Amino acid sequence: MSAFKFKFSTSDAAEPTNRHILRLAVPALGTLAAEPLMGLVDTALVGHLGSIELAALGAANTLLGFLFTILIFLEYGTTARLSWRVGARETDRLAHEAVQMGWLASILGLFLTGLMLFFPRQLLQVLEVPSEVLSAGALYLSIRALGGVAGLWIRVGNGIFRGLQDTKTPLMIVVGMNLLNALLAAVLIFGWPQLGIPALGIAGAAWATVVATWVGGIAFLWILQRRLVGVEQPDLPTPLNRKQAGFRFGKPFGLPLYLWPRWKILRDMLAMSRDLLLRTMALQAALFTGTRMAASFGTASLAAHQVGWQLWIFLALLLDSLAIAGQALVGKTLGAGRVKHARSVGNRLCLWGFGLGVVFCVGFLMLRGVLPRIFSEDPAVLAAVDSIFGFLAWMQIPNSVLFVLDGLLIGASDMAFIRNSMISLGILGVLVTWLAGTLEGSLRGIWIGITLFMLARMGVMGLRWMGRGWIR
Repeated sequence: MSAFKFKFSTSDAAEPTNRHILRLAVPALGTLAAEPLMGLVDTALVGHLGSIELAALGAANTLLGFLFTILIFLEYGTTARLSWRVGARETDRLAHEAVQMGWLASILGLFLTGLMLFFPRQLLQVLEVPSEVLSAGALYLSIRALGGVAGLWIRVGNGIFRGLQDTKTPLMIVVGMNLLNALLAAVLIFGWPQLGIPALGIAGAAWATVVATWVGGIAFLWILQRRLVGVEQPDLPTPLNRKQAGFRFGKPFGLPLYLWPRWKILRDMLAMSRDLLLRTMALQAALFTGTRMAASFGTASLAAHQVGWQLWIFLALLLDSLAIAGQALVGKTLGAGRVKHARSVGNRLCLWGFGLGVVFCVGFLMLRGVLPRIFSEDPAVLAAVDSIFGFLAWMQIPNSVLFVLDGLLIGASDMAFIRNSMISLGILGVLVTWLAGTLEGSLRGIWIGITLFMLARMGVMGLRWMGRGWIR
């Protein structure tokens, strides 16, 4: 008996068409556009409190981004794994792995919460943030720590639904989260005296995000459990008993045993996720170098780097919608043994990515005089942002192709190559970013290094896709 209510389409054997791509990519685009809006809204609102608060928000969000992004395997690994199960029509394994990924997210989320709650200052000091920024950043980070578990539930939920070829459900949840966050942030940051709500400043932004994150995480769990059939013991690859489930004391809280952790499956998933984890850590190390150097150039440079980075991430995540479609479709077609279809849809997605990158580049250049002023009115910050704006715009074209290629190889479960190439390129990225920033002596030099790093990644990933090494 299958644990998931999932129906296979009669068109599953056909090659994915443009309509299949759009059906996955368009809702994913909406979701990806909505996700960073929480950070953009907070940046826009907090920026009007002053440059110190904006720099504190930037430093804290950089750390949060690093910590949560290195765990992106919870999302990408789940999509690749479950889309393969969908293609192979292994619904029982699909259900069990979805449940176990939820447990893995909870365990890692608790660890992150403790780390950020008890060591906020120590974490921020790694960035060498100015002393006047440290207190505000630590306050924001310690509050945001309370949303750690829910944040990882959202990542796993996204991965599960994408693996099921459903990108509409995550869109609805994330849009609701953003609306709630925007409303709460405006009220809590600046206060509402008529209702007796005091202005909490940067702490208000943190509390708004925590509440919205928990609402979103619970929504994912609630919708997913509605797709689980309430059976006592679904079909398993091996017989389920208490020892395999990880318990020695009966059935706690009256829940079916298949909803509880199975340590063997968790260990297997951790081993599978190792390559993606190392890949992401190498990528973040290269990008983290840029933020650390920006902090050493002063508060204005750090604040400008935060503005530029938020805009870059916003467009990068929009472009990543095609990568998500690539993960889901390549995983599904390879799971069904249709290698020719996988390559065909991948090539089509690369062309789509190039076109979308051109559109975003042109739009970005047209708004050059408008976008930075949304986030700050400080002349020093605006001047620093203007010095890197050209890189922000023109990099959208190669970035779009790079993100698609990354998604295609993740969908193909080519994890070892992704790990090895990213470790090598990550070391190169750290050195190039540091060298360019040092020689230039400004924020512009840092972004020259980041640009060269991304171009190198695109070249390596493109050569891999054109070959046959990813075919399993």
